[in-house]
Amino acid sequence: MVKQTWGIIGLGWLGQKLSEHLSQKGIENWGTRSQDFDWGCDDFPTKPCDVLFLNTPPLLQINPENFVAKIPTGGYRRIIFISSISVYGNQAGSITEQTTTEPMTDSARWLVAVENLLSEKFTGKLTVIRPGGLVGGDRHPAKSLSQSQRPCAGNSAVNLIHRDDLVQIIWAAAQAESAWPVINAVTPFHPAKKEYYGEWTAARGMAPVLFTDTQEPSKIVRSDVLPKIYSSWLRPRLD
Repeated sequence: MVKQTWGIIGLGWLGQKLSEHLSQKGIENWGTRSQDFDWGCDDFPTKPCDVLFLNTPPLLQINPENFVAKIPTGGYRRIIFISSISVYGNQAGSITEQTTTEPMTDSARWLVAVENLLSEKFTGKLTVIRPGGLVGGDRHPAKSLSQSQRPCAGNSAVNLIHRDDLVQIIWAAAQAESAWPVINAVTPFHPAKKEYYGEWTAARGMAPVLFTDTQEPSKIVRSDVLPKIYSSWLRPRLD
């Protein structure tokens, strides 16, 4: 394994677990938290790193051009940016990395703009990872829906990923000989929401999720890349 140092911009729910994973492997890493690095007013960290991991929520108050301009150009072997499958919008059917983005929200449009600008600035070094809905620790969409009692489309398929698998995918992407431009990070497990969320909440004695019974075309997000770099899932059924 090539000696490497990682810089993690965003030591939160995902970034902290990634840092722990790297430390267990003996990989030097440093990171920032929101309280000690503000994209809007602070200088970008000057600590050197071989792999730069960018993990922030969409910062709608910051112009995408200004967001990308803040990142120095030199010294990185690989840059990994965490985006989202929300960039595909409401398209139905099978979605892969080759599917054109159709963002429908301000957050998704911001992500697409940043993806494109990063790709131009860091040609050949950038991997954009687009995770599905995030699961792990105390985080689960069924839990949120149970608590809010906000109805969701029960016939739609789930497109989720467990944090444990996402951390492994991030590691695998960074070790690839060449940068994969885009990776859809979604567990290949797509039951209907009413089936999966219903079982999940019932097993935990939680209030059932409310579902609508609409017959809208479902979206299933797949990856043509993951079978080549990551095929042994830790949480194949998101448990």
